[in-house]
Amino acid sequence: MRNSGCRTTVACGMIRHLLPLLPLLPLAACGDPAPAPRATPAETGYIAKVQALSPREREGVLFRAIQSGGGDNGRCHEVTRVESMPPAKTGQPTWRVTCTGGGQWLVVLGDNGIAQVTGAADR
Repeated sequence: MRNSGCRTTVACGMIRHLLPLLPLLPLAACGDPAPAPRATPAETGYIAKVQALSPREREGVLFRAIQSGGGDNGRCHEVTRVESMPPAKTGQPTWRVTCTGGGQWLVVLGDNGIAQVTGAADR
């Protein structure tokens, strides 16, 4: 009996079966990886609720979004005008909000209740 380095006949049999597959091992790493599933936030109906508000109530929601965003540096004391804008690239509703003193902000509202607030000149 020759000594091939196998201690058991089972191990030798496994090696003999797997050896022909060894050249294919690098190919297993080729190709595009499977795309990761996208997490989509559950719809809560928040956007529909805000759109159903009276104009004055909607102004209040948008004013609070600007205030809580902190980007206004205290320059927005009162909303003087709200204009509906074309939806953001994500399809979310967008409003241009003008405050006393002429400061303008864009507010993009997500259905999760989170608003993105930027200076109107940014868009």
